[in-house]
Amino acid sequence: MLSKLFGSKSKGEEQRDNLADGVRQSILSYLGMKSIPIMPKAAQQAFQLATNPNAEASDYIAIVERDEGLSSRVLKIANSVFYDRGGGSKTIADAVNVIGLTELKGLLNSTSLSGLFPTRHPLRAHLWSHNVATAVTARFLARQILPSQTDQAFLGGLMHDIGKLLILQQHTVGYERLMKKGIADGLESINAETVEYPFDHTQVGHLIAERWSFSADLTEIISRHHRPWKDIPRLSVTGIVKASNIIAHATAMGTPRDMLSIRRIYDPMLPEAFEFLGVPEHTHKELVSQAQATFEQENELYESWSRG
Repeated sequence: MLSKLFGSKSKGEEQRDNLADGVRQSILSYLGMKSIPIMPKAAQQAFQLATNPNAEASDYIAIVERDEGLSSRVLKIANSVFYDRGGGSKTIADAVNVIGLTELKGLLNSTSLSGLFPTRHPLRAHLWSHNVATAVTARFLARQILPSQTDQAFLGGLMHDIGKLLILQQHTVGYERLMKKGIADGLESINAETVEYPFDHTQVGHLIAERWSFSADLTEIISRHHRPWKDIPRLSVTGIVKASNIIAHATAMGTPRDMLSIRRIYDPMLPEAFEFLGVPEHTHKELVSQAQATFEQENELYESWSRG
Protein backbone atom coordinates (compact mmCIF):
# COMPACT_ATOMS: atom_id res chain seq x y z
CA MET A 1 0.00 0.00 0.00
CA LEU A 2 1.48 3.33 -1.02
CA SER A 3 1.96 6.20 1.37
CA LYS A 4 -0.06 9.33 1.97
CA LEU A 5 2.25 11.52 -0.11
CA PHE A 6 3.19 9.08 -2.84
CA GLY A 7 0.92 6.62 -4.54
CA SER A 8 -2.55 5.97 -5.80
CA LYS A 9 -5.28 8.37 -4.83
CA SER A 10 -7.85 7.32 -2.28
CA LYS A 11 -11.51 7.18 -3.26
CA GLY A 12 -12.91 10.65 -3.67
CA GLU A 13 -9.48 12.29 -3.50
CA GLU A 14 -8.84 14.78 -6.28
CA GLN A 15 -5.98 17.08 -7.16
CA ARG A 16 -6.86 20.70 -6.52
CA ASP A 17 -5.53 21.75 -9.92
CA ASN A 18 -5.72 20.11 -13.30
CA LEU A 19 -3.01 20.62 -15.88
CA ALA A 20 -4.54 22.13 -19.03
CA ASP A 21 -4.31 19.88 -22.09
CA GLY A 22 -2.62 22.65 -24.07
CA VAL A 23 0.10 23.05 -21.44
CA ARG A 24 0.58 19.28 -21.27
CA GLN A 25 1.02 19.06 -25.03
CA SER A 26 3.42 22.02 -25.07
CA ILE A 27 5.62 20.37 -22.44
CA LEU A 28 5.74 17.10 -24.34
CA SER A 29 6.39 18.90 -27.62
CA TYR A 30 9.31 20.90 -26.21
CA LEU A 31 10.84 18.25 -23.94
CA GLY A 32 9.98 15.07 -25.88
CA MET A 33 7.11 12.62 -25.74
CA LYS A 34 9.35 10.04 -24.02
CA SER A 35 11.17 12.45 -21.72
CA ILE A 36 9.34 11.15 -18.63
CA PRO A 37 10.28 7.49 -18.17
CA ILE A 38 8.69 4.99 -15.81
CA MET A 39 9.76 5.83 -12.29
CA PRO A 40 12.67 3.62 -11.17
CA LYS A 41 11.49 0.76 -8.99
CA ALA A 42 14.08 1.46 -6.30
CA ALA A 43 12.81 5.03 -5.98
CA GLN A 44 9.22 3.81 -5.67
CA GLN A 45 10.18 1.43 -2.89
CA ALA A 46 12.12 4.08 -1.01
CA PHE A 47 9.24 6.57 -1.30
CA GLN A 48 6.72 4.02 -0.13
CA LEU A 49 8.74 3.12 2.93
CA ALA A 50 10.15 6.50 3.88
CA THR A 51 6.75 8.23 3.90
CA ASN A 52 4.77 5.43 5.54
CA PRO A 53 3.81 6.71 9.01
CA ASN A 54 3.29 3.13 10.20
CA ALA A 55 6.73 1.89 9.14
CA GLU A 56 8.81 0.35 11.89
CA ALA A 57 12.55 -0.06 12.35
CA SER A 58 12.33 -3.66 11.11
CA ASP A 59 10.97 -2.41 7.77
CA TYR A 60 14.01 -0.17 7.28
CA ILE A 61 16.40 -2.90 8.33
CA ALA A 62 14.87 -5.25 5.75
CA ILE A 63 15.14 -2.82 2.81
CA VAL A 64 18.70 -1.81 3.71
CA GLU A 65 19.86 -5.39 4.18
CA ARG A 66 18.60 -6.30 0.68
CA ASP A 67 20.91 -3.69 -0.88
CA GLU A 68 24.65 -4.18 -0.44
CA GLY A 69 25.40 -0.58 -1.36
CA LEU A 70 22.88 0.83 1.12
CA SER A 71 24.12 -1.53 3.82
CA SER A 72 27.67 -0.29 3.36
CA ARG A 73 26.57 3.36 3.48
CA VAL A 74 24.40 2.93 6.56
CA LEU A 75 27.17 1.19 8.48
CA LYS A 76 29.72 3.80 7.38
CA ILE A 77 27.52 6.69 8.50
CA ALA A 78 26.60 5.03 11.81
CA ASN A 79 30.29 4.57 12.61
CA SER A 80 31.31 8.03 11.39
CA VAL A 81 32.00 11.13 13.47
CA PHE A 82 28.35 12.11 12.93
CA TYR A 83 26.96 9.31 15.08
CA ASP A 84 29.65 7.06 16.58
CA ARG A 85 29.17 6.76 20.32
CA GLY A 86 32.31 4.69 20.88
CA GLY A 87 30.64 1.29 20.76
CA GLY A 88 30.63 0.82 16.99
CA SER A 89 27.76 -0.49 14.85
CA LYS A 90 28.39 -3.96 13.47
CA THR A 91 24.90 -4.81 12.20
CA ILE A 92 22.28 -2.91 10.22
CA ALA A 93 19.98 -3.11 13.23
CA ASP A 94 22.65 -1.39 15.36
CA ALA A 95 23.19 1.25 12.66
CA VAL A 96 19.50 2.05 12.24
CA ASN A 97 19.13 2.40 15.99
CA VAL A 98 22.09 4.81 16.11
CA ILE A 99 21.07 6.93 13.10
CA GLY A 100 17.38 7.05 13.96
CA LEU A 101 14.37 6.61 11.70
CA THR A 102 13.81 10.28 10.92
CA GLU A 103 17.34 10.82 9.64
CA LEU A 104 17.36 7.49 7.83
CA LYS A 105 14.14 8.43 6.02
CA GLY A 106 15.81 11.60 4.80
CA LEU A 107 18.92 9.76 3.68
CA LEU A 108 16.95 7.09 1.81
CA ASN A 109 14.77 9.68 0.11
CA SER A 110 17.78 11.79 -0.82
CA THR A 111 19.51 8.77 -2.33
CA SER A 112 16.49 7.59 -4.31
CA LEU A 113 15.73 11.05 -5.70
CA SER A 114 19.20 12.37 -6.40
CA GLY A 115 19.53 10.33 -9.58
CA LEU A 116 16.24 11.39 -11.21
CA PHE A 117 16.64 13.09 -14.62
CA PRO A 118 20.46 13.02 -14.48
CA THR A 119 22.90 15.20 -16.39
CA ARG A 120 26.57 15.91 -15.79
CA HIS A 121 26.11 19.66 -16.08
CA PRO A 122 27.23 21.51 -12.89
CA LEU A 123 23.84 23.25 -12.67
CA ARG A 124 22.28 19.85 -11.89
CA ALA A 125 24.30 19.64 -8.65
CA HIS A 126 23.26 23.19 -7.73
CA LEU A 127 19.57 22.45 -8.29
CA TRP A 128 19.81 19.33 -6.16
CA SER A 129 21.66 21.16 -3.40
CA HIS A 130 18.85 23.74 -3.35
CA ASN A 131 16.28 20.93 -3.10
CA VAL A 132 18.12 19.50 -0.09
CA ALA A 133 18.35 22.98 1.48
CA THR A 134 14.61 23.50 0.99
CA ALA A 135 13.83 20.04 2.38
CA VAL A 136 15.97 20.49 5.48
CA THR A 137 14.51 23.96 6.09
CA ALA A 138 10.96 22.68 5.55
CA ARG A 139 11.47 19.91 8.08
CA PHE A 140 12.96 22.43 10.54
CA LEU A 141 9.96 24.77 10.12
CA ALA A 142 7.46 21.93 10.30
CA ARG A 143 8.90 20.85 13.64
CA GLN A 144 8.05 24.30 15.00
CA ILE A 145 4.73 24.88 13.23
CA LEU A 146 3.25 21.57 12.07
CA PRO A 147 5.11 18.75 13.87
CA SER A 148 2.87 15.98 12.53
CA GLN A 149 3.96 16.82 8.97
CA THR A 150 7.76 16.86 9.26
CA ASP A 151 8.34 13.88 6.94
CA GLN A 152 5.91 15.22 4.35
CA ALA A 153 7.56 18.65 4.49
CA PHE A 154 10.99 17.12 3.91
CA LEU A 155 9.81 15.07 0.92
CA GLY A 156 7.93 18.05 -0.51
CA GLY A 157 11.08 20.15 -0.25
CA LEU A 158 13.10 17.53 -2.09
CA MET A 159 10.53 17.27 -4.85
CA HIS A 160 9.31 20.86 -5.25
CA ASP A 161 11.61 21.66 -8.19
CA ILE A 162 11.60 18.29 -9.92
CA GLY A 163 10.33 20.04 -13.07
CA LYS A 164 13.60 21.99 -13.28
CA LEU A 165 15.58 18.75 -13.33
CA LEU A 166 13.70 17.51 -16.39
CA ILE A 167 13.96 20.82 -18.24
CA LEU A 168 17.71 20.95 -17.55
CA GLN A 169 18.15 17.37 -18.74
CA GLN A 170 16.35 18.01 -22.03
CA HIS A 171 17.46 21.63 -22.70
CA THR A 172 20.76 21.76 -20.83
CA VAL A 173 22.55 24.69 -22.47
CA GLY A 174 19.41 26.73 -23.03
CA TYR A 175 18.17 26.26 -19.47
CA GLU A 176 21.52 27.25 -17.97
CA ARG A 177 21.47 30.42 -20.07
CA LEU A 178 17.87 31.11 -19.03
CA MET A 179 18.66 30.66 -15.33
CA LYS A 180 21.66 32.98 -15.40
CA LYS A 181 19.86 35.66 -17.40
CA GLY A 182 16.87 35.46 -15.07
CA ILE A 183 19.06 36.02 -12.02
CA ALA A 184 20.85 38.91 -13.74
CA ASP A 185 17.47 40.46 -14.62
CA GLY A 186 16.11 39.96 -11.10
CA LEU A 187 13.49 37.41 -12.13
CA GLU A 188 12.26 34.40 -10.22
CA SER A 189 12.93 31.22 -12.17
CA ILE A 190 9.23 30.72 -12.87
CA ASN A 191 9.04 34.14 -14.56
CA ALA A 192 12.28 33.65 -16.50
CA GLU A 193 10.98 30.32 -17.79
CA THR A 194 7.79 31.74 -19.24
CA VAL A 195 9.84 34.18 -21.31
CA GLU A 196 11.40 31.19 -23.08
CA TYR A 197 8.74 28.47 -22.85
CA PRO A 198 4.93 28.27 -22.95
CA PHE A 199 5.14 26.58 -19.51
CA ASP A 200 7.12 26.74 -16.27
CA HIS A 201 8.82 24.22 -13.98
CA THR A 202 5.79 23.87 -11.68
CA GLN A 203 3.70 22.72 -14.64
CA VAL A 204 6.43 20.34 -15.79
CA GLY A 205 6.57 19.00 -12.24
CA HIS A 206 2.80 18.61 -12.24
CA LEU A 207 3.03 16.50 -15.41
CA ILE A 208 5.71 14.31 -13.82
CA ALA A 209 3.47 13.92 -10.77
CA GLU A 210 0.62 12.78 -13.03
CA ARG A 211 2.81 10.27 -14.87
CA TRP A 212 4.27 8.86 -11.68
CA SER A 213 0.97 8.80 -9.76
CA PHE A 214 1.98 11.13 -6.95
CA SER A 215 -0.74 11.84 -4.44
CA ALA A 216 -2.76 15.06 -4.54
CA ASP A 217 -0.81 16.39 -1.53
CA LEU A 218 2.61 16.02 -3.13
CA THR A 219 1.32 17.24 -6.51
CA GLU A 220 -0.05 20.36 -4.82
CA ILE A 221 3.33 21.18 -3.28
CA ILE A 222 5.08 20.78 -6.64
CA SER A 223 2.53 22.73 -8.66
CA ARG A 224 1.60 25.50 -6.21
CA HIS A 225 4.77 26.51 -4.32
CA HIS A 226 5.07 29.69 -6.43
CA ARG A 227 1.41 30.69 -6.06
CA PRO A 228 0.55 33.93 -4.20
CA TRP A 229 0.27 33.52 -0.44
CA LYS A 230 -3.45 34.30 -0.56
CA ASP A 231 -3.98 31.11 -2.60
CA ILE A 232 -2.16 28.84 -0.13
CA PRO A 233 -3.93 27.50 2.99
CA ARG A 234 -2.39 28.41 6.32
CA LEU A 235 -0.79 25.62 8.31
CA SER A 236 -0.24 23.68 5.08
CA VAL A 237 2.83 21.77 3.94
CA THR A 238 2.65 23.71 0.66
CA GLY A 239 3.01 26.96 2.60
CA ILE A 240 5.93 25.60 4.60
CA VAL A 241 7.72 24.47 1.44
CA LYS A 242 7.07 27.82 -0.28
CA ALA A 243 8.54 29.65 2.72
CA SER A 244 11.48 27.24 2.86
CA ASN A 245 12.18 27.78 -0.83
CA ILE A 246 12.31 31.55 -0.22
CA ILE A 247 14.52 31.19 2.87
CA ALA A 248 16.93 28.82 1.10
CA HIS A 249 17.30 31.20 -1.85
CA ALA A 250 17.48 34.37 0.27
CA THR A 251 20.30 32.91 2.37
CA ALA A 252 21.98 31.23 -0.63
CA MET A 253 22.05 27.84 1.06
CA GLY A 254 23.91 25.47 -1.25
CA THR A 255 24.24 28.19 -3.91
CA PRO A 256 27.47 28.39 -5.98
CA ARG A 257 29.39 31.66 -5.92
CA ASP A 258 28.50 32.61 -9.47
CA MET A 259 24.80 32.61 -8.55
CA LEU A 260 24.89 34.36 -5.17
CA SER A 261 23.08 37.37 -6.58
CA ILE A 262 19.91 35.27 -6.44
CA ARG A 263 19.62 36.52 -2.86
CA ARG A 264 18.52 39.98 -3.96
CA ILE A 265 15.48 38.44 -5.69
CA TYR A 266 14.25 36.51 -2.67
CA ASP A 267 15.39 38.60 0.29
CA PRO A 268 12.47 41.08 -0.12
CA MET A 269 10.08 38.12 0.04
CA LEU A 270 11.16 37.06 3.55
CA PRO A 271 8.87 39.37 5.58
CA GLU A 272 5.73 38.09 3.87
CA ALA A 273 6.89 34.49 4.28
CA PHE A 274 7.46 35.01 8.01
CA GLU A 275 4.09 36.73 8.33
CA PHE A 276 2.40 33.75 6.67
CA LEU A 277 4.15 31.38 9.06
CA GLY A 278 3.19 33.52 12.05
CA VAL A 279 6.81 34.09 13.08
CA PRO A 280 7.30 37.19 15.29
CA GLU A 281 9.55 39.84 13.74
CA HIS A 282 12.06 39.82 16.58
CA THR A 283 12.78 36.11 15.95
CA HIS A 284 13.34 36.34 12.17
CA LYS A 285 17.13 36.49 12.31
CA GLU A 286 17.33 33.73 14.88
CA LEU A 287 15.10 31.45 12.82
CA VAL A 288 17.15 32.02 9.67
CA SER A 289 20.37 31.42 11.58
CA GLN A 290 19.03 28.15 13.00
CA ALA A 291 17.82 27.03 9.57
CA GLN A 292 21.25 27.74 8.06
CA ALA A 293 23.05 25.89 10.86
CA THR A 294 20.75 22.90 10.43
CA PHE A 295 21.41 22.81 6.67
CA GLU A 296 25.18 23.09 7.07
CA GLN A 297 25.23 20.23 9.55
CA GLU A 298 22.89 17.95 7.62
CA ASN A 299 24.30 18.78 4.19
CA GLU A 300 27.69 17.55 5.34
CA LEU A 301 26.02 14.31 6.33
CA TYR A 302 24.23 13.97 2.96
CA GLU A 303 27.43 14.63 1.07
CA SER A 304 29.22 12.00 3.12
CA TRP A 305 26.34 9.59 2.43
CA SER A 306 26.42 10.27 -1.32
CA ARG A 307 30.13 9.46 -1.48
CA GLY A 308 29.31 5.94 -0.33
